[in-house]
Amino acid sequence: MNLLDQFVLQHVQVSLLKARLIQVSKDAGAQKAKVELNLTPRVMDSDTPGNLPAYQVSARLSCNGGAEDGSEPKFMAQVGFEVIYQQIEGEPVDIARFTANHASLTRQLYPLLQQELRMLLVRLGLEQIHLPFDLAAKVNLPETEVVQISGLLH
Repeated sequence: MNLLDQFVLQHVQVSLLKARLIQVSKDAGAQKAKVELNLTPRVMDSDTPGNLPAYQVSARLSCNGGAEDGSEPKFMAQVGFEVIYQQIEGEPVDIARFTANHASLTRQLYPLLQQELRMLLVRLGLEQIHLPFDLAAKVNLPETEVVQISGLLH
């Protein structure tokens, strides 16, 4: 089930900007980094009975990387949003079904988070780190699985 067929993004608010630069790397080459996206949905209380539900989703995008020895990352950056999705059509979707299918929201939320994380990395002096612009469409991930992108980031 693709939740974007029945829900609209009603509100977005930045809730987290966190960064730590442990060591500045002068290397111009590629570095290994791990990018991880986490979504945590919860139901919002409705004042009017019979209305279609709305859900608040905490979205977090983090990027850690650069350590060759694996002891500590050379940098860490994380951004977070609180977003509200309002159902606009269909039979009401309960929290269990929403949670089981919330990975379908990643294609909409990732570009917003990516842009904010990109600016945070630039402020840290990490202009050489390029995040993916989009994610592969994987809307049928189990609810406990996070979306991870690993590899070389230039």
